[in-house]
Amino acid sequence: MIGFACGAIGVEVAWPVMPASGSATRQQTAPTCDRSRVAGRCVEQPRLRGVRRMMLATVPNRYNRYHNVHYPPLGLLYIAAHLRAAGFEVQVVDAAAQGMDYASLCRAVADAAPDALGLTCTTHTRLELVEATRALHERLPRLPLVVGGPHVTFCPQETLERTPVDVVVMGEGEQKMLRLARGEAWAEIPGIAYRQNGRIVINAADGSHCDLATIAPPARDLVDMQRYPGYRSLGRRNTQVLSNRGCPFGCIYCSATFFWGKRTRSVAAERVVDEITSIVRDYGITGFYFYDDAFTTDKRKARAVCELLIERNLRIAWGTSTRVDLVDRELLTLMARAGCRQIDFGLETLNPAVCAKIGTKATYEQTQEVIAAARQAGIRIITLYLIIGLPGDDPQSLRETFARCLSTRATLLSTQILRIYPGTELESIARRNGALPAGFGWYDPYDLGMENFRTVPIYTEQPREVLLRQYAFLSKYVRLSSALRQRLPGIGVRMLARIEPALFRALSARRREFRSDSRPASACAQPRLRSRSDGPNAADSPSAREAG
Repeated sequence: MIGFACGAIGVEVAWPVMPASGSATRQQTAPTCDRSRVAGRCVEQPRLRGVRRMMLATVPNRYNRYHNVHYPPLGLLYIAAHLRAAGFEVQVVDAAAQGMDYASLCRAVADAAPDALGLTCTTHTRLELVEATRALHERLPRLPLVVGGPHVTFCPQETLERTPVDVVVMGEGEQKMLRLARGEAWAEIPGIAYRQNGRIVINAADGSHCDLATIAPPARDLVDMQRYPGYRSLGRRNTQVLSNRGCPFGCIYCSATFFWGKRTRSVAAERVVDEITSIVRDYGITGFYFYDDAFTTDKRKARAVCELLIERNLRIAWGTSTRVDLVDRELLTLMARAGCRQIDFGLETLNPAVCAKIGTKATYEQTQEVIAAARQAGIRIITLYLIIGLPGDDPQSLRETFARCLSTRATLLSTQILRIYPGTELESIARRNGALPAGFGWYDPYDLGMENFRTVPIYTEQPREVLLRQYAFLSKYVRLSSALRQRLPGIGVRMLARIEPALFRALSARRREFRSDSRPASACAQPRLRSRSDGPNAADSPSAREAG
């Protein structure tokens, strides 16, 4: 196993890790590093040395009822493939999918004896990251810990202050993890953060992104693919594939643009279809979901993928997500011919003023037209995703968005309260207007989110109880409506779409939470942070998401 000695002389350097509230100060030994002389001083140049075996892992899931274990951890599998292609021995442990606790994860890591451990973290698993890394550091104090993912990318300093992690990888991980494993000096690797001589160092990103042509397909053979059934909507076992990275839209509630970059980078269509072909052959899986932020952002790539799927006649069914302003009748027809059976539109709202604020462009007329075209093409599952609590939205406008969506021929409607994630413009807005509690830290105990996402803060410009009543009514209504729409033939959905808006307006008009006086002029502060000792609703109770 890799040591934590400095150079060849065996000097160990220790520094304090800032404790979480109520915990004791911890000491951590430094990673292997070189020493160089600068102006007569000995300056540490930390780096990993002697890495041959890498382990990559998710952290156990404790706090959120929802956690995505339907699909394998694609990000880790991309990194694993990249490391393996460079000659490293790699093992992947999906602790969340395997139902591990912290002790089980520690045992698995100890048994494998890797030279370094890479963990991934989302906002939904950030509190588990703290506890998992403390347990790992206590059991294996000399094991280098590297963490990456969409959460730590946007709060690297706080991550290093609150955990015994050695390195935070910001943004795409393939090249940075390879450079770390090869033993490059940390000071020379853009887009990472680490500790050096008692201080936190954050290397600015250099603006470059991975060339997707150089990255191997995910190493799915490193996990048990039988463990991942996929979502049920396609009616068959399915898994996810990625055909592009990058998002040019910059919606205020999403960090994808800042994580992947603003420019859309596409995987060559032939490589995408080759990957699908190998999954069909190796695992017998015939259902797929394109896990891109928007599959049709690059329409040329989307068309090329569809044409190759038709040519190879793989007899698959697939789904994807996109925006209504990124498809047309011709493309939808081609997608349906290629096996597309599900399309999810991130509509969010039909309020033009709110659309302008949040970075979306959908109109009611466009939405109606696109859904009708998708139906006509033969795409049988059409989902509209709507958000409650958007900045500037009001109860009447919210009602009208839902009523108009019910007048379309969509198969499913789905809604959630707006959640706050680090690195988004919404986080900055929430800190300014009090929607996040004063002094909020991302690693503080928190359980005031929604039922399935209890550790993720929600945004509101209304009294919290009004927002929760709106969500309770709207989520129940769209569940019932969606269940009916899925069972009706096409003509039945068309008839329902004609009468349902009036029914919805009549029912919702009688409810107090949709009256104009339910919304105050300014944002309402979140309730106080609750400690885990406050009772049954504390953060230990199970209850989360993230593409996006």
